[in-house]
Amino acid sequence: MKKLLFVFGLLISCSPSPVDINENNTDDPIIGAEDHTGSHGNAIAPADGVIAASDCQQIDIGDKACNFRLLDQNGEVWDLYEHLGDVIVLDFSAVWCPPCQAAGYYSQTLQDDYAEDGVQIVTILIDGASHGGEPTTDEIATWADGHNITTAPVLQGSRDKMLDVTAIEGYALSGFPTYIYIGRDMKFYAGHVGFSEEYIRQTIAGAL
Repeated sequence: MKKLLFVFGLLISCSPSPVDINENNTDDPIIGAEDHTGSHGNAIAPADGVIAASDCQQIDIGDKACNFRLLDQNGEVWDLYEHLGDVIVLDFSAVWCPPCQAAGYYSQTLQDDYAEDGVQIVTILIDGASHGGEPTTDEIATWADGHNITTAPVLQGSRDKMLDVTAIEGYALSGFPTYIYIGRDMKFYAGHVGFSEEYIRQTIAGAL
């Protein structure tokens, strides 16, 4: 099985996590690249992050994604499994990360271009302005406003809610921004660390 994430050509680094992921270096110019228990519908707090279950994990291409629930920039709960049938692009970013800030300006453009194809661009902020600190509601709103994001969710994540070194009860990330792609069947089909608009568009097109 192919592992979920691949690390591409190194430019600017934001590397907060303790987990390494497999490397497949290419010449693609990507910004920022670098070297519980429950199931959907269970009575849990509405925005507690990843909901681990026996039929899902975040390890290999082809795995079914575990559901998660987080608050968006409007203070509403965003539920992954409510978007079954969409192509979902998860952008894991941090407020303190300059490459993430640069990549954020493309989120709404990508959303606008692919909305009619049933594609959802989703930013999950794992850290706020402080390294390792959970983003505040003000930081989530500021990110959305500052990057002119209107219809693409910006979610209030955290390391506790979204990360797991085993990639079973969360995601094992080695850098920001990390992009993970979920197909219409709620299964992972691609992932990479770092931003390239061209590469993202090619990867989205592969699922349409």
